[in-house]
Amino acid sequence: DQYRTVAIKRKDKTIIPGGNEQFLPGDLIFIISTNQGINEMMKTSGKESHEINSIMILGGSKIGKHVALYMQKNCEVKLIDSDPVRCEELAEILDNTLIINGDCRDAELLEQEGVSGMDAFIAVTDSSEINILSCLLAKKLGVRKTIAEVENMEYINLAENSGIDTIINKKLSAAGRIFRHTTTSLSVTQIRYMAGIDAEILEFNVPPGARITRGTLRSLDFPKNSIVGGGTRNGIPFIATGDTIIKANDKVVVFTLSSAYDRLIKFFT
Repeated sequence: DQYRTVAIKRKDKTIIPGGNEQFLPGDLIFIISTNQGINEMMKTSGKESHEINSIMILGGSKIGKHVALYMQKNCEVKLIDSDPVRCEELAEILDNTLIINGDCRDAELLEQEGVSGMDAFIAVTDSSEINILSCLLAKKLGVRKTIAEVENMEYINLAENSGIDTIINKKLSAAGRIFRHTTTSLSVTQIRYMAGIDAEILEFNVPPGARITRGTLRSLDFPKNSIVGGGTRNGIPFIATGDTIIKANDKVVVFTLSSAYDRLIKFFT
């Protein structure tokens, strides 16, 4: 298999799926995939894959700057920021990005600068409200891909339920780093929190003799509310199924609810 469903958000509930889970209208599905499986996954889900050739970034924050720096190599990039000094600094760094000094709250400015013709819109100002509202405007004007930085935790569900494609939250990323340094399990190498749902993503280096190596995933009494999404073996990625046997030194990615964490850790020690 080239992809696997690893989490479902159903209204306000997060579900880690078992083998017989059914999708319902309105579900938000989280999927892990290899590069080769993306096209098949998109076709199965009824989604079209669109090339990104033009991007508008709202906010010249560290995130905005780094996105522009990376994307300007192959895309048309416009970046809008309200601080004239910051715009001058960005113009010296971003030699292939159009820097615009303007009010990030100004919907007319976004329209004048051609937001409706952009393939993607990224809002990373220091205001969650502006980021959400500007992404909603971009969606309304026909932009296919919208990304918003939402630091106000109370707004995350609102943002996702309103149709914004991707939510960025630095607090959740920082929480993962803090937890990584306080956990007692040496096999845990990465922890990520997913915006809008209660699931966590854990990456494990599998030690020799670990309980998870003692049979197929289907045969193990793996904790409910946890699922092995996939991993890499000798640098080669794989998607896990019930018949997968995890081996020592594999790196595996597990999606879990926090309630299953204590039982889950025992499979990697």
